[in-house]
Amino acid sequence: MNGQVTRLSGNQDFTPNQASISYRHSQLSKLVTDEYISDVRRGKRNVDDFYSDLYSLKAEEARSLLYIENFLINKSWENIDFDNDDYRNLLILRLKEYRFPIDRYNELIHWKIQNFLPESYLSWFNNDLRCSLFLASLVENLLTSSAYKGRAELIAEIEALLRLYIHMFNTSYYNNLPQYQTGLQQHSGDWKTVCLLNVKSIYLKNRTESKDLKWIDASNSEQLEWIYSYLDKNKYIALKGVFFPETDEEKYDLICTSLDRLSNVESNDIGTKNKKGFSLRSYTLFSMKKAWDGQKQYAIKKPSDDDFSVKIYKKNRNKLEMLAARSDLTVNKLLNKLLEDEYDRVDEVRCQTTIVSTDRYLEESVNMLVPIEQEEIVEVESNKKTSLRKQREAIMGYKKSSPIF
Repeated sequence: MNGQVTRLSGNQDFTPNQASISYRHSQLSKLVTDEYISDVRRGKRNVDDFYSDLYSLKAEEARSLLYIENFLINKSWENIDFDNDDYRNLLILRLKEYRFPIDRYNELIHWKIQNFLPESYLSWFNNDLRCSLFLASLVENLLTSSAYKGRAELIAEIEALLRLYIHMFNTSYYNNLPQYQTGLQQHSGDWKTVCLLNVKSIYLKNRTESKDLKWIDASNSEQLEWIYSYLDKNKYIALKGVFFPETDEEKYDLICTSLDRLSNVESNDIGTKNKKGFSLRSYTLFSMKKAWDGQKQYAIKKPSDDDFSVKIYKKNRNKLEMLAARSDLTVNKLLNKLLEDEYDRVDEVRCQTTIVSTDRYLEESVNMLVPIEQEEIVEVESNKKTSLRKQREAIMGYKKSSPIF
């Protein structure tokens, strides 16, 4: 093909719409402008120039066109992740298979323009992890080979998928929709936006209401982990093995999405032995909250490892209850207070005994000194008193800081 002048077919013209106008601002626009096409027709450019220009494409744009090509020739199974340069190289290799590669390239551009999703249709979910998780769950089959860690990665991926490959979403989402009370609403308009608008409507009208989630504390790590495990045991976690939350807030959104995916249609087969007519979602919430409340009560009643019981003689029970009533304390608090008061009293007695014994020892030691001169005796007596005072202060300070056993 080197040196070949490629002519375009005469049917490349199309009427621009909102999507095509937006798309012409991208790097691809220079390859579909009238000036470029005119140069090819006049022979000022050949196919080598065309391939050189393709190497200037952004990796994201090259990947998009390569995936479209695979989709159009029924080889979507080849749409896997490559290194950035590989997307450009593979796209060029595919185009070289055609007799008129520029014609084929412009067909891909034309197809993409007609299927390009404007940014305005992404605003309702591109800053909302819960909505993005639900959308991702509808095309989970397209994401199972990938893993997304945290909010930013997941939202970026689902936004790119819908913006660039809306056709893949439109052909996959329906079979993964939960059974909801409010069904699909028929919207009119461009086929590439109608499906997404339908999904937006059905999801927002059927997702779990805030009043049913009030008992879940988004900041309680222990509770969130317990709920996650509960849903996981019942195989209700959405995007298991695909999305990995990094924070409690993200785990809370994942829990909400998992509940959103459960049917809200009531059934006579769902419920307790004595009460039927729950939906799968309402019964799961009912059972889960009941189990969590039971868990909390058990934790409150369960004695800690530091607690131990004391047997009170029967003859003293009335006395204990009377003392507790007079003190306006519970029996447990009264017993602990009596114990602490008695400990402080005994501790004070021991401290006083220690002070007296120390004073006596110091006096006897000073009396054993042999006086040499009167001045020295006076000095000794003075030092004795000073020493005694310091010893008492030291002992009293020690008593305040720690008990003496």
